[in-house]
Amino acid sequence: MSPKKARQIYLVVKGRQPGLYREWFGTGGAQEQVQEFPKAVYKGFYTLEEGLNWLRGFDPASLPVPLRQALEQAGAPQVEQENPAELLRQGKVVLFTDGGALTNPGPGGYGVVLRYKAQRREISGGFRLTTNNRMELMACIEGLSALKEPLDTVLFSDSSYVVEGIRKGWAKRWQAHGWMRTRRGSPETEKAKNSDLWERLLALCVERPVEFRWVRGHTGNPDNERCDWLARRAAQRKNLPPDESFEMSAGVFW
Repeated sequence: MSPKKARQIYLVVKGRQPGLYREWFGTGGAQEQVQEFPKAVYKGFYTLEEGLNWLRGFDPASLPVPLRQALEQAGAPQVEQENPAELLRQGKVVLFTDGGALTNPGPGGYGVVLRYKAQRREISGGFRLTTNNRMELMACIEGLSALKEPLDTVLFSDSSYVVEGIRKGWAKRWQAHGWMRTRRGSPETEKAKNSDLWERLLALCVERPVEFRWVRGHTGNPDNERCDWLARRAAQRKNLPPDESFEMSAGVFW
């Protein structure tokens, strides 16, 4: 029997010093970060790609900064550069969406640019207390809800959380399991975040053919930049309404 292949990397999501480690034992190794640490979350892998795939199962906002940066740099979805003008010539609806919070959580907003043939419409809105991911989802929901007919739609978002949640089937799996997800690196389960909005988005995707595509944000794409501007302006408005589901889950009562 050939000797067992040694793991090459260790990812510590929750520990004394979260990050990527090349050694398990020794000073500064992964073991030192997780041993006797309460509810540590970590795992070893034979290749970096295996580790990145594991990280993609987490809500990006929940990852420590070093791992989130590693995922963004090495594991981001491929940018799909098809010209929206060609999609419009094919008779498809083109949606650009963006959302964010001024602080996370904090006042937040979403922006949508909807295009169909020669028509163009902009949609925006905001809430007094919400999160980046909730506003990314809300932008998609509001954009798709504005369509009166079930036309073929291509939705561009710079949120890997949204695009991969749909394209990799994460949201459907959470829904099938009563909006519970298995915690990575642990046999325990936890409630999937933002299930109220994922439920609405999945329902809209059943009503019409929608293709989700990832676009890199803040790189000069005029429709993406416009959505970002709409979202930021909406988040800065006075007397914003409550994001009731989020505030209830966060225990906010005011």
